[in-house]
Amino acid sequence: MNLPEDLLEQAEHLAGREATRPKQVSLRRAISAAYYALFHFLIREACGRLAGRPDLRVLAARAFNHGDMKKACQAVLKSPPPAHLAPLLGNPVRAALRTVADTFVVLQTTRHDADYNLSQRFTRDETRRRVESARDAFAATPLPAT
Repeated sequence: MNLPEDLLEQAEHLAGREATRPKQVSLRRAISAAYYALFHFLIREACGRLAGRPDLRVLAARAFNHGDMKKACQAVLKSPPPAHLAPLLGNPVRAALRTVADTFVVLQTTRHDADYNLSQRFTRDETRRRVESARDAFAATPLPAT
């Protein structure tokens, strides 16, 4: 299953769905799909590094959650990185890793607005930028090992 790639493809489709006057529901779902694409992509990348056996990867994937992933990304974005993470992240943290972490935090915040803040309006250009940021984060990974 290529869930992350399929979600990203769906996000791109939804962002351009209506030729004129895009519906807010299409733009909102595009943002949400882009966020979930990155979320599942990062889980797949992490599990591929942590667990060699495919059956263990599936079990390990269930251990990830949105809040903890956001906290981890925020730690990556601190300068300097927290002392306990510096050996793992490097100091300074690689630019690609910072880009992925920043994209995740921004997409999660935007996804919350898209899903729950009905007074927020989204434009097609903004939505396409968010979808493209998820694609760029995919391209920045796999990140080289430290």
